Amino acid sequence: MKKKVQMKTKLIITIILLTFFIKVQCQDITNFKIDFKLSLDKTFNEKKLNDLFSKYPHLLTPQSDITQLASNLKGQTLTNFPLSDFKNDNLYIDNIDKLLNSDNSFQRLFSYLIIGASNDLTKEEQLLKKLKTEKEKGNLVWCGMALLNLKTKHTTELFDFLVENENFGDAHMLPLFFKLGKNSLQETAYKRYNSENVKAKILAIQILSQTGKNAETEKIVLEAVKNWDMNIKGYAIYTVKELQMGDLLETFKPLLDNDKIRKIALQALANSPTNSDNEYLRSLTTQKDSISDDLLDCFFESKKVENVKFWLELLKTKKVSDDYYFSVSKNKLIYSDELLSYVQNTLKECKNEKVIGELVRALQGRKDTESINILIAFLKHENSSVRYWSAVALQGSKNQKVIDLLPDLINDQEYRTVALVNLFIENNINNQQSTFEKIYKNNGEDQDWERSSIEYLANFPLEKHKELFKKILKSDQSDFSIRYDAALGLGRLKDISSVDLLIKVCEETRKESDLNSRTYLQALAMVKGEKAKKEIKTFLNSDEEVVKELASELLKNWN
Repeated sequence: MKKKVQMKTKLIITIILLTFFIKVQCQDITNFKIDFKLSLDKTFNEKKLNDLFSKYPHLLTPQSDITQLASNLKGQTLTNFPLSDFKNDNLYIDNIDKLLNSDNSFQRLFSYLIIGASNDLTKEEQLLKKLKTEKEKGNLVWCGMALLNLKTKHTTELFDFLVENENFGDAHMLPLFFKLGKNSLQETAYKRYNSENVKAKILAIQILSQTGKNAETEKIVLEAVKNWDMNIKGYAIYTVKELQMGDLLETFKPLLDNDKIRKIALQALANSPTNSDNEYLRSLTTQKDSISDDLLDCFFESKKVENVKFWLELLKTKKVSDDYYFSVSKNKLIYSDELLSYVQNTLKECKNEKVIGELVRALQGRKDTESINILIAFLKHENSSVRYWSAVALQGSKNQKVIDLLPDLINDQEYRTVALVNLFIENNINNQQSTFEKIYKNNGEDQDWERSSIEYLANFPLEKHKELFKKILKSDQSDFSIRYDAALGLGRLKDISSVDLLIKVCEETRKESDLNSRTYLQALAMVKGEKAKKEIKTFLNSDEEVVKELASELLKNWN
């Protein structure tokens, strides 16, 4: 019973480490070596292992999405094998096998992490054996992760391991598995696609979607489409779609009547290079005045530019359902120069507000006259979403027509939108304080306008705003982003009387993490003075490297 509880506990630990944010503390390799020595003791336990996870995620789990996110937020760059040099150290050489073969499951787990992070290819065979002998679920996961990090060519052994241990609905290892050698992965898929195990069949056919198109692959995948159970047939059709296989009509036409696989079957036909497949698909759009969402989607999500052009035409000429939704970010073709005129024409002729509100985002960053004129016209559209996204799309344009329009737009309650605020700031329009004061006063319960008003006032502060900024900083109810803007507003005013307040807020926020104090340090550096400098100096020894560097830079440029 105790062993089951222990195994369950370690599995929970593994899931937490993969799923939630881990606070990264900067520790150098010297400190890690000290802790490595301590891990050799037979008393090494779960708590000590967790402590190492927390202290050294950048050394032990650099491949983790969570570790990478944390490092990106901190401005740090991770290396794939941060312990690469350590594997040549006598401390490692003399002891890694002791950990790897220990009866202590926590020591074994620690060894898997270290081997993976050190790129120690000499341990590959031992890790493969551990996949068969390791009993602890959490340990198995990290053993598999180590092999994935080592870019093992033993893909069939790893395949079988993943089928047994990976949760395909919440996969953490599969993305790394798919990055292994394509030739090796393809051979593994050929061996396993006929497995009696349903998970194995699915994974094998998914692998083939990543390894390129050839006669053997096409034969296998089409047989799966024809013969597999309807509940899993969609996985094979997905591979057809990804490989852009052709001559599909005879096999796929009957599948379009099945609700389970109709959508993916349409997408496969839309990616086909065969004219007859494409002609049939387009003929489906002529049968009614309206057009179904899944039929629209197959053209939009296609990898073929001609199909995306056709989709843009359908948006103009066909009745689209009120619930139809698409995201322009899902297809990079929509941003291409080749499609620009088609996007523009659809925006001018389409009557569906939901479609316009999404499609207008495809003009983000465009500076040509036609795009700017379309976006300017939409700034007075009756639909608030169209107005908002048009203003967002205009950011960075620096267009004089837009600049001239902004004061009238922000002063008109019918047309104003919070996205206009960034246009005011980036174009340095600094004479609208009275307008934003009124907006702030009259929209106190609207958090979006509250934030945007303070953001503008903080960028172009007047002396009379000091008390407002201080009030915001003193209030526990203020949103953190509003507090940041208020602090910067006081900084730009160089309000020496606010230094004590800024220091107080700075100290409060650093209790959770020094990262939270960066904006207040910048504000203090703007105000200057000995008190401000003294506070910033306290961050020179911060555990957070990015904060330490900021404090150093602020002090360097003090005068």
